[in-house]
Amino acid sequence: MMKKIVISRANNIAAIVQHNKIQEFIIINKTYQVNDIYLGKIQKIFTSINAAFISINKHAKSGFIHVNDIKYNRQSHPIHNILESITINQILLVQILKEPTQNKGPRLTTNIHLAGQYLILMPYNNTICIANNIYDENERSYLRAIGTLIKPTMMGILFKESSNGIEDEKLIEDLKILKRQWCFILKAAISQKSPSLIYKDGDIIQKIVREFHEKHIAKIILDSKEGLKKLNFYLRRNKQINRFNIPSIQLYTKQECILNKFNINQTIEQSLKTKIELITGAYIFIESYEALTIIDVNSGSFNKSNNMKETILKTNCLAASEIAYQLKIRNINGVIIVDFIDMKNYKDQLKLLEHFNKVLKTDHARPNIIQLSELGLVELTRRRREKSLFEIFNNEIKLKLSNRMLLKAKHEIHTKNIAKNLRINSIFFQKEFNQNLTIQLKNCTLINYKHSFLKKIKLFPLQSSIIVPICLYYSMLEKAIE
Repeated sequence: MMKKIVISRANNIAAIVQHNKIQEFIIINKTYQVNDIYLGKIQKIFTSINAAFISINKHAKSGFIHVNDIKYNRQSHPIHNILESITINQILLVQILKEPTQNKGPRLTTNIHLAGQYLILMPYNNTICIANNIYDENERSYLRAIGTLIKPTMMGILFKESSNGIEDEKLIEDLKILKRQWCFILKAAISQKSPSLIYKDGDIIQKIVREFHEKHIAKIILDSKEGLKKLNFYLRRNKQINRFNIPSIQLYTKQECILNKFNINQTIEQSLKTKIELITGAYIFIESYEALTIIDVNSGSFNKSNNMKETILKTNCLAASEIAYQLKIRNINGVIIVDFIDMKNYKDQLKLLEHFNKVLKTDHARPNIIQLSELGLVELTRRRREKSLFEIFNNEIKLKLSNRMLLKAKHEIHTKNIAKNLRINSIFFQKEFNQNLTIQLKNCTLINYKHSFLKKIKLFPLQSSIIVPICLYYSMLEKAIE
């Protein structure tokens, strides 16, 4: 069960590895991300659906907020009409609840919460909450008593599962850090103009220490000396070293990229493909759309058993294990429909559902199997908060392609202009030069330090009596170097 975390701080990508297999990716987005706090301005209000659109970025999509997510004014009674709480052009401090999709903006809330190592501070909720995963009644009573003593006035706190068995000094220290963070956010909100970004959880090391560092982590590998210092600082500040066994922290210093060394790039590339081949010869197709994800299971060449029922059951169980892994590694969210190979036997169907439910339990996004329909389709849902792997890298690929096309178009226009401007206009003489000049070439040796080789190229010596466009001369030199 021991795991290791591989961090590429330069690329803002980390991976959790277990048994030499990547189990999960942690990626910091450049744009909208869960828990980011913005100072927004209300653009439109739709009373028919009790919702509004808020401008939080001048160059990106507006956010969507529902009346149930508005708790800014601390009304004691429930709000039935959104106009009772907000108005057009009103400025609000909002937090991203769900990241945007391809066609929808991010979902927002005014119920801001700041996550720490053991606590979550809720500035607009005057309450004390305890995580449901803490089952011991004595521990729950102890945390509730501590919360009553340390809770800030008119604010709320939530004790995370990691607070179980923690000394009160550590809880108080964690709360102080969150209160300082909230004061900084309030000061930034007063001084900034809307729309603007107030707070971004953009440090991947801090996120890993806060959310993913646990007692099953045996090693943390990262490729940055500055990141190594930061990791040690966060571990000591949160006093994780005293609580758990000290994880082995290793600085990656090899010349090969850390993403290639630990097969992170290869896993991402495989995860973006629609077809997945299993070891047995069966294969799975995964097609993701905005509304739902469709998964189809095919037996392929898997036919090792003489019993047809046994073959189908084994194929479906193997596919169920792989599907559970793919849902987690690809971060597929929303409604998911799985078309397993048809099984007429009711007992085999129950065995498949039990196995599928068992392999899904390790997923922190809490997949929920709804039913097995009459057509043999398994329907399930998976909680959405962050973008899927396909959404993240598909957008980046589109952006790179558009940039390449733009550079290509600029290069073509530049080449045409050079071809047309054979008549060189002199700035000094205001005269057109139409005469063709014969220039003698001169042999020169070029030293390329990047690839460590010598190359002979031919250049013509420029003289004061010859006027040559510098862009033409540069393009000739560039082609010679290539």
